[in-house]
Amino acid sequence: MPKPFTKYHLLFLFSVAYITTYAQSFEGWITYKVEMPNPNPKMIPDSLWQKSLKEKLGERGYIVQKYYYKEGNYISEIDAGKERGYQLYNPKDGLLYSWRVGSDSAVTVDSRKTIDTFVECIDQKETATVMGIVCKSMIVKSEMGEMKVWYNKEYLKMDARFYKGHLYGHWDQILNKIGCMPLKIEQMGFMASAVQEVTDFKQVPVDNKKFELPKFKKVLKNPIN
Repeated sequence: MPKPFTKYHLLFLFSVAYITTYAQSFEGWITYKVEMPNPNPKMIPDSLWQKSLKEKLGERGYIVQKYYYKEGNYISEIDAGKERGYQLYNPKDGLLYSWRVGSDSAVTVDSRKTIDTFVECIDQKETATVMGIVCKSMIVKSEMGEMKVWYNKEYLKMDARFYKGHLYGHWDQILNKIGCMPLKIEQMGFMASAVQEVTDFKQVPVDNKKFELPKFKKVLKNPIN
């Protein structure tokens, strides 16, 4: 005969549900290709724009970012052609640390602050295919502009609670809305534009050592933040 439920049974079930929810979050790596289209072809000849990109980023003309995620941690390996670096999110202090390869200095941005106040997320009917995955889209509006986010909730799932209060980049609001990492992000402005698109990803265990913060001789705060 089945035994009646007690408060201990209920506590166990709630604990299992809690662990299962967090277990759905993506752990592994995601590679993004970051292109910077000509923001104003009428003012800037495209040939001049492409030449400028290659001078800064090398012959390839775009940036490659490889992100590693595990629970509330992430780090990005940045390959900008002529320069390489890292950006690490430390959930303990909420700071984003950026530094170049071989440098003993870092610059921080407080993820809990933003100079670009979030306004709203607006669902769109437009769809796109990224890596063979059909994606929905939405507009993320802020006081300083907007960006279009492409996503599929069945891929790269991420529990928003890991990044609660991550206002920088509007990640708190985006993850609360879609519950996954975007497969493509378009940011278009008058003098600056960027298209960030997933080119590869893999769900694999990530060693905690990947997210260890180096011991820097100097840590500077980004004055804009």
